[in-house]
Amino acid sequence: MKKLAALILYSLLTTLALRANVLLQDSTNYPYANGCIEGQGQWYAYSTRTGSTNALDALVTNNVLYISTTGKDSVGTPTNGWVNPGTITYASFTVNLGQLPQSPGYFCEFRDASGNSVCHLYNTMQGTVVPGTYRLGIGNFGTVHNDFPLDLSTGITYSVVLVYDTTVGSAIEGANLLINPSFQDYTNLLNEVYVGPGLGNGFVFGTDTTTATNLLNINISRIGFSPYANAGISNLIAGTDFTDVVTTNLPVIGIQPQSGTNYYGNPTAFYVAASGVDLTYQWYSSGGPLTDDGVNISGSTSDVLSISSVALSDNYYVVITDAYSNQVTSATAYETVITDPTAPFFPTNVVAVKSTNNLFTTGGFTNIALGTGPLYYQWYFAPTNTPNNFLPLDGQNSPGLSVFLADYTVAGNYFVTASNTGNGGSMAFGPTNSLSEVAPLQATILQLHNLMISQLPTIAANKGGTVTINSNNVVVSGYVTTYGGFGNTYTTFFIQDTNGYGLEVFLAGNGNTNTPPVGSYVTVTGPIKVFNTQLEITPTAISAIQTNPAPVFALQPVLCNGIFTDLATNGLGTNGILLQCSLVTFTNVYFYGSKLAPPPSLFSSNQATSSLYFNIGGTNQGGTNTLQCYQYCANYGTVGQPNYVLNPFNSKPIPTNCYQLTGVLLPYQGKFELCPSRLADYVTNPPVMAPTISRSKNGVSTVSVNPQIGSTYSVYTATNIAGPWSRKTSGLAYYPTNATFIETNAAKSGYYRVTSP
Repeated sequence: MKKLAALILYSLLTTLALRANVLLQDSTNYPYANGCIEGQGQWYAYSTRTGSTNALDALVTNNVLYISTTGKDSVGTPTNGWVNPGTITYASFTVNLGQLPQSPGYFCEFRDASGNSVCHLYNTMQGTVVPGTYRLGIGNFGTVHNDFPLDLSTGITYSVVLVYDTTVGSAIEGANLLINPSFQDYTNLLNEVYVGPGLGNGFVFGTDTTTATNLLNINISRIGFSPYANAGISNLIAGTDFTDVVTTNLPVIGIQPQSGTNYYGNPTAFYVAASGVDLTYQWYSSGGPLTDDGVNISGSTSDVLSISSVALSDNYYVVITDAYSNQVTSATAYETVITDPTAPFFPTNVVAVKSTNNLFTTGGFTNIALGTGPLYYQWYFAPTNTPNNFLPLDGQNSPGLSVFLADYTVAGNYFVTASNTGNGGSMAFGPTNSLSEVAPLQATILQLHNLMISQLPTIAANKGGTVTINSNNVVVSGYVTTYGGFGNTYTTFFIQDTNGYGLEVFLAGNGNTNTPPVGSYVTVTGPIKVFNTQLEITPTAISAIQTNPAPVFALQPVLCNGIFTDLATNGLGTNGILLQCSLVTFTNVYFYGSKLAPPPSLFSSNQATSSLYFNIGGTNQGGTNTLQCYQYCANYGTVGQPNYVLNPFNSKPIPTNCYQLTGVLLPYQGKFELCPSRLADYVTNPPVMAPTISRSKNGVSTVSVNPQIGSTYSVYTATNIAGPWSRKTSGLAYYPTNATFIETNAAKSGYYRVTSP
């Protein structure tokens, strides 16, 4: 994707000589009035908290835009977009995080005039080395991001430069990130040259790709900021050349080295986090500059100084120099080293811990000893049924112990010993810790829906948030009903019991590689939550999802015509709560592009979703009696990976009406939407009706249907042809195997009628 070309450097020098036009410079709009920035200058809200008290709440103070994870509006600039005559868009701004991110999230993106977005800037704590720091990462289209290899401090300002080239095959195709860059950084970006710490190393590429031509050829005209970070943004510039946006600032330190007390022979480390252009580091002690010796000292020219074995009390500080020879000196940390021979001991604040964990989670303990080093650790374990029979754990030789609770074999008691070789050797025993596991609750899907009903007041008061129904593990089983895993970092699918009650399974942080096949029978273990009024089980590991050796089940969608109006108007009613996450069918469906407008002609091409509205019977009724049809249209998985699947809906015709429409009934903040997963869910032809009947010797009848994929069938019985008729079952042949109905009660005679559905 990135190419090394001799012409790149020449191109760079040419563009630097001819300064391009600045597309946008937000500082020209200063000063802003303190308060809501929307409507001031060129700022607008592209994602508002409509209908809530948080609408129009993107705040600016002293010309700094504050974004917040508390649900502020997403805002962008300019209102009408800019026009870039070239293929490369540059943007820079300063960012100052007020607090560390709790989970990775993007907070900045390039957008086009139609709202398509690329070039996502993320903040995350993943991969950091310096305690209390974060990192920034760049992504092109999805949730994959390539993190910049520098630990950043809250409370100080960094200059961020985003570069996006829409030219396929160029050296910098797609998204690129520079932090506090120099011209050498940009030169090395174009030539893909990494030269090590310091000068010219301040860039990373976005590595995720897409086949969507509308995104590859996106005409970037806006930049926006979303509430997925707690930060201040200022000095926004967009341009057609690096010289338009590059800025410089003097080096500044955000995290200073800390003093401490240690014992002879033990390791220690000193940390610093700073902002500046192509920073280099040099650590000093009272004896002068330090040098890596391959034994005791490492990181003497980096942001982390490590000493494997301290010997004497000493001072430590670092001098930080930027690309322009500007320098800043850190505070001096004093490491007090106790040289008197001291046997290992655990300080009084290291006490026994009783830890209770769910199955499929990670537990553990950390017990740090003091005393003359080097110290050697060994963990011991005794299971619950023999609590005093301790045995050493192989390979567990550090102060911290981490245990994954894959089963019940790790419950029990744990302690660690610390020893040294001084004075003939001595040993200290840490406290005895205990690890126990909470036995999961066994539940049916219907029981979980009823449990949700009992929490309805809390859920109704928190339609846009998360309500924990049971924080301990619940074990529930069902048949997989739909495709899932619509992201690169998570899996989602739905299960359903034989009565038609459904449940979402949401597994985060394990990638989109583990969705069980549709129709398979699975057992899932995890906490139960309600997110945006939707019931879900949230397993913590792939191993918490077990596929059982059961025959594939012919799924039976619930026919919901009779309660359509209730679902359209009352998402938190009893019908809605019982049927949410269930596979349901509506018949005689008519589509609209909005609640009043006719539908578009095609499903979106490689976009996240196509949103339609539908009703039954063809009467719009002024748009008041409609449900949303939320059709996911992006490709599944990651390009180049085994889980990558082209979405079957891309650029397919949208029908104006269907004989049957089937999908999972999903609530979102108390309102319903239907989510089909296959083209066959939109049944536009009259279903085939060719039933046959057979009877066994014991009088049991079998009704067979010639299956038509996507159609559902209902079986009715009566004792005489005049009726009354009663439905025995519905949903036959949605995912057809043999599409049969077997009468469980033998009868001398009877009548059967098959309808669709």
